[in-house]
Amino acid sequence: MQLLALPYLYQKPQGTALLRVQPDDFIVEETLSFTPTGAGEHLLLFIEKIGQNTQFVAKLLAEIVGCKARQVSYAGLKDRHAVTRQWFCVPYPIKQQPDWQHWQIDGCRILQVTRHQRRLRLGAIAHNTFHLRLRDVSDPAELEQRLQQVKLGVPNYYGEQRFGRDGGNLVLADKLFQGGSISDRQIRGLALSAARSFLFNTQLARRLEQGLFNRLMQGEVVQLDGSGSIFKVDEPDDVLRQRLAEFDIHPTAALAGCGEPLVQGDALEFEQQSLHNWQHWVDALIALNMRAERRSIRLVPRQLSWYFDGSDVCLSFQLYSGCFATSVLRELVNYQDVQRHQAPLD
Repeated sequence: MQLLALPYLYQKPQGTALLRVQPDDFIVEETLSFTPTGAGEHLLLFIEKIGQNTQFVAKLLAEIVGCKARQVSYAGLKDRHAVTRQWFCVPYPIKQQPDWQHWQIDGCRILQVTRHQRRLRLGAIAHNTFHLRLRDVSDPAELEQRLQQVKLGVPNYYGEQRFGRDGGNLVLADKLFQGGSISDRQIRGLALSAARSFLFNTQLARRLEQGLFNRLMQGEVVQLDGSGSIFKVDEPDDVLRQRLAEFDIHPTAALAGCGEPLVQGDALEFEQQSLHNWQHWVDALIALNMRAERRSIRLVPRQLSWYFDGSDVCLSFQLYSGCFATSVLRELVNYQDVQRHQAPLD
C-alpha cells in the first residue's frame, strides 16, 4: 500500500547522509516513568539487545523463567536494527532468588535486575534517549542550520516502521475493514495500530499544508507538554498562544475510535474534512471498539546536542514515549537507512 507523501515543516532538506551503517550508530535507552520498589513478585530486567526485536526477547524470557509468553511485559517496542536498552518484566516468586547472571539470550546482555510490586505496563516510559551517528554528511552547513530549527519542534509523525514493510500492516488493516479476519491477536493489533497511525498522519499532513501547525483553532484540544493531560480551547487567546509558543501546550489530532469527538467548531470541521476520504476506516475502527484518543501533533526534542566527527555528525536527544526519532531526522537530512534496506522491518 502506498504511504502518504508527508510534507516537511522546514521544506525538504537537500543534504544526504547514511543512518545505521552499523548497529551502534543508533542507540536508544528507556527511562521508566517510576522508580522500582526493589520488592515484589515481579522481576524487572534492564536488557541491552542488538539484532533482536522486543517480542522475540520476551518469548525467550518466558521460556527461561517458565511462564506463559503473555505474562512477560515491556514498556515499549524497540527496533531490532539498533542497540536498544529497555525494561522487561516477568513474574518470579518472591522467595526464589533468580540466577539471572547465567541466563543466555542471543544478542542480549542483562544490565540490571530489580523487583517491583506491579507488572510493567506498556507506555510506562518517561522518555527515550537517543544517541545517533549520521555518516557521510554531504552538507554540514545545511545540517547545522536545520539542527537549530528543529529545536523549535517537528511534526510528530508516526514513523515508517509503524506501517510494516511496504505498508504491509495497512494492507492487513484494509483487509480486516472489508470483512476479513486476522487470527493472530498480535498481528491484528499491529494492523489496527497502523491504521490509526495512518489517519493521524493524514490529519497532521493537512495541518502543515494549511499552515496550521503552530496555530490554535477554535474548538481545539491541546495537550500539556510531557503529559497525557488534555483540555479544550473554546477560543484561542493571547495567554494560550504564548503557552503554545513556549512549548507548554501542543495542538492534537485524533486517534480514531469510539467516543464523542472532543474537538468542536472549526477544529471538528477541519478533522472531518481531513478524514473524509477515509471515513470507512474511521467507521470500521469504531465498529471494532477501538477507543478514541488524542495525540500531540508537535514533537520537541529535549536536550538536543551534537558534534561533528570528520564527515559524520553525532546527535543526542530525548523524546517522550511513543515518539519517533526518524520524525526528527527527516527534517534534518535525506538519510538512507542502511539496515532497513538490507532487512525487513519488524
